Amino acid sequence: MPAYCTSCGTRRAEGDEVCSHCEAAFKDTDETRSADGPPGHGTSWFVGLTMVLAVVVTGGILGIDAMIGRATAAASDQVLQNQWLTPDGYITSGPKPAEETPSDSWVPPATEDETSEPVPIETTPTPEVGNELIAVDPAAAEEPAAADVVRLLTSYFTAINDHDYDSYQVLLTPAALATQTRKQFTNGFRSTVDSEITLLGLSTATDGRLLAQVSFVSRQNGIDGPDGQTCTRWTVGKFLEGQGTDLLIGKALSGHASHTAC
Repeated sequence: MPAYCTSCGTRRAEGDEVCSHCEAAFKDTDETRSADGPPGHGTSWFVGLTMVLAVVVTGGILGIDAMIGRATAAASDQVLQNQWLTPDGYITSGPKPAEETPSDSWVPPATEDETSEPVPIETTPTPEVGNELIAVDPAAAEEPAAADVVRLLTSYFTAINDHDYDSYQVLLTPAALATQTRKQFTNGFRSTVDSEITLLGLSTATDGRLLAQVSFVSRQNGIDGPDGQTCTRWTVGKFLEGQGTDLLIGKALSGHASHTAC
């Protein structure tokens, strides 16, 4: 039989067939209410309470499990931090010794080859036989007579540029001087200035004399130059002869002089 009135919720006294409050008739077949439950809620309050308790208990269990897991992980980390692998492959515990690192300033010791003195390479320098007036080709500079020839040519071209016949004539052999008198010298070189003089080579002429191949540039008045030229580039052969201790310029053979305008 129902314990409460289904209309107003008043508790039913034992033996009552109608509600003492609202006079509604009790229905003994109505089982929609629980004998111990509050009015108007049926059995759902018990189910809800059970679910709440289950959630609370489950949350507590999960929280405790998480705390245990963190504690276990911390303990494991502590154990792992105190364990390390030795160089020979064993696992040991305790503080790990500091590793030695090489210093950046360390330099390996020098080997015997590095400390030995380098062997100098001997080279034969090209003789310096030229001067401000006369340049010398490197091959010509290697010749034994190069220095003497340069001295002779320096005096020869200096006398021409200075228009100094007295200094000029002592540099020629009698045979060469016979073809170059004072008058011829004066008329031929009165406006001449020679430059860019180079000793190209030294060789032996067909007649056995020393042959000096020389190039130079002459600048002169048009009336004094070949074909009216004021600038002429020459290549000539000077035949040199020894007179005692002196080296002189001899009479040239034909075919050993050429010139072009510059």
